[in-house]
Amino acid sequence: MIAGNVQLPHGITARPARPADKAFLTTLHKDSRPELTQLNAEQDFIEMTLKLQLKAQTQGYGGQFPNAIYLILEKNGSRIGKLTLDIGPVELRIIDLAFIPKARDKGFGPAIILWVMKAAAQTRKPLVAPTRRDLTGLMTFLRRYGFVEEEQLSDSVYARMIWFPNQAEMHGGADIRPRTAGGGTL
Repeated sequence: MIAGNVQLPHGITARPARPADKAFLTTLHKDSRPELTQLNAEQDFIEMTLKLQLKAQTQGYGGQFPNAIYLILEKNGSRIGKLTLDIGPVELRIIDLAFIPKARDKGFGPAIILWVMKAAAQTRKPLVAPTRRDLTGLMTFLRRYGFVEEEQLSDSVYARMIWFPNQAEMHGGADIRPRTAGGGTL
């Protein structure tokens, strides 16, 4: 469990989420769902749908991933995103990674993923990153760094991407660098 602030790349810090972060997380969820906010529907319906989705998401994470940690990402003292990470007995899993609109497309996402990859290597566990297929930039990044798709656990919307650290990465003898995956799919 993370007790205080953790220094991440790009001057970002991570800290455990607190009850006072609820409004921020609600806004972040809304900003991460542009397809809902652009619906031709009553504003009350859209707000209710977003609220129900967020509630189902957070309750579902707790039930499905009891070891999950919920982190708020900050830069210069301002909240810029969230990372939900499951530390399971066999694998680490990025459950959710999201940034406010002003913090997107600045290289923060890949830096956070590389940080989690290092943590996976240090704990000698694979890293799972379920990824929406329409996020082509993220899919390209993951494949470039050796993630492969577990096709039997994927569907038409999400690809279950998994990364296995090599021996040098697990023993701290190598930085995490782009590499060819072992086979492409599992």
